[in-house]
Amino acid sequence: MTPGEAAVALQQEVKKTIYDTNKKVMQKAVRVSNAMRNSAIEVLTNPSPSPPGSPPGVRSGYLRRAWKTGVRMGGGSSASGISIVAYADSKAPYAGYLQDGTKKMAARPFVDEILEDVEPEVDSIFSDL
Repeated sequence: MTPGEAAVALQQEVKKTIYDTNKKVMQKAVRVSNAMRNSAIEVLTNPSPSPPGSPPGVRSGYLRRAWKTGVRMGGGSSASGISIVAYADSKAPYAGYLQDGTKKMAARPFVDEILEDVEPEVDSIFSDL
């Protein structure tokens, strides 16, 4: 094998490894976004009404059900790498009011509790990379 052929073979192997790694991370990111949704469902099980400072209680159940999950990927250059973001966003239009409160209602924060709840599972999902 000539030095030129060896360089081409090495480049192809590097591209394959990058592709395989990105695919594996994307699959794990999907699992993470689902874990975040499941954690949201678990955290948002308080009876209604909830006291100020604790996650909101269940009234209609819409806040628990209205989650959109997914994975966003950015970048793409092999030199600079890519960015992979797993997300779980509440589609309840009032989620922000519950999280942050209003001038007439104390906050019922739930985002930090969801993130704390899901952290061990996320660590487990990515432990074998």
